[in-house]
Amino acid sequence: MAQNVIRVIFVVLPLLSAFFIPKKSFVKYLPVTLFSTLTVLAEIFFFIEHGLMKVGGGKKRLTSTAFLFTFGPYFFSNLWVFHLAKGKAFRYTVINLIADFLYAFPIIHLLRKANFLKLKVSSIQFFALITANAVLNYIFQKFYERAQRNAIINSDRDRCQAPSR
Repeated sequence: MAQNVIRVIFVVLPLLSAFFIPKKSFVKYLPVTLFSTLTVLAEIFFFIEHGLMKVGGGKKRLTSTAFLFTFGPYFFSNLWVFHLAKGKAFRYTVINLIADFLYAFPIIHLLRKANFLKLKVSSIQFFALITANAVLNYIFQKFYERAQRNAIINSDRDRCQAPSR
């Protein structure tokens, strides 16, 4: 029963929060969010394959839970963190450290208590992993923004040059 309530929360709350994310931020941070979501999904499957994480209910429930989590709360929380940080490294770091701490310690503890999942890594190790993911995400976003700026500059330069004959 508690597991089903958690799954419903994983779907409903993130979708409700999506209505409050400005469209401009959603579009701007969608690439890094997709990158991050797929990275975390790969990590979840790595954890499952190596016995570091278990979810009650067999493989079918395990897979659905992994997708629910990554494309639900993780996806939208990532968008929110980038939106709230507004590209500022210090603000991004503070928001992420707070969010990662809350997730790695009290939320994971509650999920363990509700027998929703079992992790064979400590909360400190899990905190280190998700903090490393946050750093990777920030680096990805900065490279992506630089690539976009360079693409715009190059296209403007190409348009401004007179065709040679």
